[in-house]
Amino acid sequence: MKKLLVIVICVFVIVAAALAVLFVGKSLTGLDGYNISKDNTKEYVRKGTILHCWCWSFKTIEENLPRIAEAGFTAVQTSPANECLVGEDGGLDMMGNGKWYYQYQPVDWKIGNYQLGTKEDFRQMCEAAESYGIKVIVDVVPNHTTPDVDAVSADFIAAVGGFDKLYHKNGFNTLGNYSNRYQCTTAKMGGLPDVNTENPLFQSYFMAYVNDCIECGADGFRYDTAKHIGLPDDPRDDEAQENNFWPLFTGRVSLATESGTVSLEKSDELFIYGEVLQGNNAREADYAEYIAVTASAYGKSLRQMLSSDQLTAKSVSAWRNDAGGEKLVTWVESHDTYANEGESAKMSNFQLRAGYAVIASRKDGTPLFLSRPTGRSGAGADSEEGVQFPAGSRIGNAGNDEFFHPEVVAVNKFRKAMCGLDEEIVNIDDNPQVLAIVRGGKGVVVINVGDESVPFELPSDLWWGTYKDKAHGVECSVSFGTLHGTVAPKQILVIY
Repeated sequence: MKKLLVIVICVFVIVAAALAVLFVGKSLTGLDGYNISKDNTKEYVRKGTILHCWCWSFKTIEENLPRIAEAGFTAVQTSPANECLVGEDGGLDMMGNGKWYYQYQPVDWKIGNYQLGTKEDFRQMCEAAESYGIKVIVDVVPNHTTPDVDAVSADFIAAVGGFDKLYHKNGFNTLGNYSNRYQCTTAKMGGLPDVNTENPLFQSYFMAYVNDCIECGADGFRYDTAKHIGLPDDPRDDEAQENNFWPLFTGRVSLATESGTVSLEKSDELFIYGEVLQGNNAREADYAEYIAVTASAYGKSLRQMLSSDQLTAKSVSAWRNDAGGEKLVTWVESHDTYANEGESAKMSNFQLRAGYAVIASRKDGTPLFLSRPTGRSGAGADSEEGVQFPAGSRIGNAGNDEFFHPEVVAVNKFRKAMCGLDEEIVNIDDNPQVLAIVRGGKGVVVINVGDESVPFELPSDLWWGTYKDKAHGVECSVSFGTLHGTVAPKQILVIY
């Protein structure tokens, strides 16, 4: 009888292992059995993690897909794929002879540009990503064109009804009051003339672009400067018929054209979020009725805490956004806070990992990890020079290797394992330098931003025994419903 029982157990273990292998990469599977199939793109991205391949070419992304998948990311975000301004003789330095921000100065909405690659490069990258179970989010920029209006495509201008129809009537007046919704959604921001996104001819043209991206394999979009595109009840520009951009580009309505109706393809499957930077009258909850929105205030709060070597549970718990945690895309560092404002550029790589561990191990929010540039002088803030753009940083190249750091990999995989489990956020012994994010008693991430080792005890539903954390192999133990361990200075432990 005992021999038969051993055989049954062995068979069960073998079958379970075979099923686990069969379904690797097919879904996000929590320890409580909460499954999200990769075929449910919207939820797969929302519950997973995004690597922002900032300034990487399409071919570079494709070449690095094995490492990205191994690191546990479930989606990549590209830089804008549309035709953009060619500056400084087409140079590809991130600054100097070529600039990264020309990507955000559209001259036409067709796939392919000199910085990232061709339409065929984009298609091949999307096909390869799909084979690795990785979704592709494309950064799109409908709100404005390059201020060098002479560089805007003549064919594009003609297609939208002429130069006067391309821009809002208020589109060349400078935005002065962000609380004024008319100014915010129709005026020139950052020197960039504001496109009449309510012009049906423009909408038809831009719809052809996003649908072309989808046909090539895109799984979603990040809308740049989203809060500068009006909601249905916002004040209308004199050149606008109705503020219908968001209902149209989330697939809720179709657009009538001379040749028939056009609408967003696969609208129920796409993951769409917008850059809705918080501030006076940003209306993030109203945008969240249509798209996920950026948690910019939360990111700023994390950066402030990390800069003072503290992570207080109460502050970490508060999303600071009326949209609610389920409709947020979270980050510690964005390409703007790094390259534009420079606010996060001097943060150390550990500080960024610590902040990322917070957002990736939480139940809600969709975490995004920015790939910083690298170059001859080192990898960003931890290099000898500590420069913002290390020498040799080139558009098209992969960034530094931080996305593949063991702590980042461990929290990415923790997020999958804990999918669907509740969270509890506490400071160990009320120490603001040591934060624990506990998920359903089944796993915990412990983050020590201080300079001393700290022992800890936490309630746990894990079985009795010894556990090695997934980032460094640090041994912890569970007995009598309590997890025991010690976290070293400037260290992240991932235990489940």
